[in-house]
Amino acid sequence: MIVNAPALRAIAWALGAAFIFTIVFASAKFVGSEADPIQIVFMRYLGAGVVIATIAVVWHGFSSLRSPNPGLHVMRAASGVFGELCIISAPLFIAYEDATAISLTNGVIAVILAVVLLKERAGLAHWIASIVCLAGAMLIARADSGSGAAGVPALGLGLALFGAVLSGSELFLIKLLSGREKPIAIMLYVNALAILMLLIPAIWVWKPASGGDLVWLLLIGPVVLLGQLCWIRAFQNGAAILVVPIGYAQVPFAALLGIVAFDQSVGLHEVAGALLVIIGGVVLARLPVRQS
Repeated sequence: MIVNAPALRAIAWALGAAFIFTIVFASAKFVGSEADPIQIVFMRYLGAGVVIATIAVVWHGFSSLRSPNPGLHVMRAASGVFGELCIISAPLFIAYEDATAISLTNGVIAVILAVVLLKERAGLAHWIASIVCLAGAMLIARADSGSGAAGVPALGLGLALFGAVLSGSELFLIKLLSGREKPIAIMLYVNALAILMLLIPAIWVWKPASGGDLVWLLLIGPVVLLGQLCWIRAFQNGAAILVVPIGYAQVPFAALLGIVAFDQSVGLHEVAGALLVIIGGVVLARLPVRQS
C-alpha cells in the first residue's frame, strides 16, 4: 500500500516535534545546575507566550481568537504542566530509567483515548506496530545507566504513572483541539494558562541566570512554540494512532543528541531500540486509519 500524502505530512510534522522537544527536554543539561527545573519549564512557556501573543495582536487580534472550548484549553494546560512536573520529580524517588520507561506509556494512553472517544478505528496491525515503537523506546530508556536518589519507591512509581496519564491526556486534547480551532489559538491559550499556573512556583524557586544560560532560557520559548505547532499540524493531518507512536522517535533522537553533544556512548540496546522505533513507524505509515 502506498503512503498517502496526509500520512506523510503527519509523519513529517511528528518527527519535527519529536526532534524539537528532544532539544527542549535536554534544557537542564544545556543550562547546567543554575536553574531549577520549574524555572526552565516556566521560561519555555513565558517565551512562547510572548511570541505567540505578539503574533496574535499583529496579525489576528485577540477578539478573533476567542475560544468556544475554554474548558478544553484549561484541561490541556493543566495536563501538560502537572504531567511534566510529575515526570521531572519521579527520578528523585526511583531509578531514572524506570521513570522514563513508565512515562513512555503516555502514548498508549493517548491512543486508547482517541480510539474510545474519537472512534478512531485501529486494527490489530496498528496496535502491534504501536507496541513495537513503544518497545524500542523503552529499550533505549532502560539502557540509560542513571539512577534516582534514594527515596520512596511507591511515591516515585505513582508520580511516573500519574505523569504518564496526564501527558497522554494532553496529547489526546491536542488532537481534539486541532480539529476544532486554529493553531494560533491553541498555542496562545496553552501558553497563557501555563504561565499563570507556574508563576508563583517559579518565583519561589527562582535562581539568577547569566551568560549562555540566560540566552538559552530566553530562546527556549520560541523553540517550544515551533514544537507545539508541529504537534498540532501532525494531528491535523493524521490520526492519533499514527502520530503518537511516531513521537517515540524522540527517544532515539535523545540518544543521538547524547552522542553528539554530551560525548555519551551508544550500545547495542540503543541501536536495537532505534531500529524498532523506525520499523514500527514505517509499518504505521503504510496502514490506513479511519474514523467511524
